[in-house]
Amino acid sequence: MASEDVKTNDSAVSKIVNLAEEAKLAKAEIKPSKYQVYSICKSLVAGGVAGGVSRTAVAPLERLKILLQVQNPHNIKYSGTVQGLKYIWRTEGLRGLFKGNGANCARIVPNSAVKFFSYEQASKYSPTIGVLHLQLCLCDDRMLQSLFSLDILHY
Repeated sequence: MASEDVKTNDSAVSKIVNLAEEAKLAKAEIKPSKYQVYSICKSLVAGGVAGGVSRTAVAPLERLKILLQVQNPHNIKYSGTVQGLKYIWRTEGLRGLFKGNGANCARIVPNSAVKFFSYEQASKYSPTIGVLHLQLCLCDDRMLQSLFSLDILHY
């Protein structure tokens, strides 16, 4: 009888040891390789940098657009693009053309990073999935733009 208890305890211990080894192997398989982590970071940084650079490239025009939208209709300082850019340059200098760009980049960099990363991940599995994802992103942007324009019209 005592020998049966020892056998039962040995088999229970061996089961626990086997489960622990299986869990250790499963945990080791789940860890991403350094290449995978590097690839993820590379995609995120590339998307973020691309978004920031593109937003910075059009920052003077964005600034002018905002100023044209909010200027007093009874006291128009500038009526066109070139005239408006010249006015900003004369009154505020180079920094005036890029006012508000930091906040704009803080908004667009994470957005672009996630979109680019998700596109890269989707296109790895199937080219059609990548194209579908791109179409969904464009559709998403159009829907957001229409919602924001409706919101502006509301006020």
